[in-house]
Amino acid sequence: MIARIFAKYQSIGLITSSLLLGAIITFIALPVLTRLYSVQDFGEYGIALAVVSVLSTVANLRLDQALLVAEEQDKKSLIFEGAIFCTAIVAVSAIILSFIFNAAMVLAICSGVLANTLIQSIYNYKFAAHAEYFCAGLNIFRSLIVVLVQLGLPLWMSISLVNSYTVSSLLMLLFVWVYIVKNQLYQVSWQAFRHYQDFIYSNTPHALLNSFSHNLPYYVVSHFVGVQAMGFYAIVERTLRVPINLISQTIRQFFIRKFKYLENGQEALKSSVLLSLLSLPLFAVFFVLPESLYLWIFGKDWVGISSYFQILALGYWAIFCNPPSSAFLIAQRKSYILFRLQIIELLIKFVLFSGLYLLLEDKIYMLLAVPVALIFYNFAILFSVWSSKK
Repeated sequence: MIARIFAKYQSIGLITSSLLLGAIITFIALPVLTRLYSVQDFGEYGIALAVVSVLSTVANLRLDQALLVAEEQDKKSLIFEGAIFCTAIVAVSAIILSFIFNAAMVLAICSGVLANTLIQSIYNYKFAAHAEYFCAGLNIFRSLIVVLVQLGLPLWMSISLVNSYTVSSLLMLLFVWVYIVKNQLYQVSWQAFRHYQDFIYSNTPHALLNSFSHNLPYYVVSHFVGVQAMGFYAIVERTLRVPINLISQTIRQFFIRKFKYLENGQEALKSSVLLSLLSLPLFAVFFVLPESLYLWIFGKDWVGISSYFQILALGYWAIFCNPPSSAFLIAQRKSYILFRLQIIELLIKFVLFSGLYLLLEDKIYMLLAVPVALIFYNFAILFSVWSSKK
């Protein structure tokens, strides 16, 4: 029985392990990074990553997700078409962003979006082909490049965190293009995406709204609390949410592939509930860790950061728990349900942000809106899957 369970989840275990290793590499580097770069550096970097995250979800119109369920003859065409869409959207975005940010921020955002979307396309192409070892290696490669560049460049020159991110993105972009051309992982075509328009018209709006909702706290904190608080929030995001998002995305990809021909959502529900119960103690730990431990890890300039971890921990737990259920809805071509729930979740965030801003003197606690809205969203997805099996 143990052997059957191991065989069943071997691929997801391998990918998750690689993501955990990448998260560990990042976490080990953080105590050095928080001493190499200022709190303001992390604040600006956080804003750049927030914009990159939003644009990356829609830059190729979700054709990277279509690769997980596409017919074999369409996959290389989808990579080509997604790359063209991405380049066009990034070019338009660069013009708009130039009126908001300086040149360094615009370059960081555009290079980050291009690198993220192209890497994700190759990743999903290989994942659909069950090339889990390649995917695991790519996960570790991405983490290493970012960390090595951010650690190494300050030893040679005076550089901001935003500019070091640009360098790491350009290096990854170069690697991806060489790999695509060398292995001929493209086919010039304008026909394949027409067969997957539900990903464009249904999944893209949901993904955009989801990403905007997740990154809304960046804009709220920077505007109402300040750049220093933005830096604190960025550290919590990098420590918890970034690895959680990557792991959740991989779990979701695994279940999308698994649920492609499944009509009953019972297995998705069981997987979500099991994931929730197993992971809850891990996130509860952040409520008992002392402030002195955080200061020992991040440095004396980060006094008060424990409050951010405690406020946001349960929200990240909710993100970690929903991949099996959301994957079932995506695999069943029911992304419109996620889109509707995302609208409600975003409205809840807006209402709570506004109410907490008026009621509380310490504006940091406006962030309580995040875990409340995310927990609602998670359980609403579970209820939707449960309702669909009736």
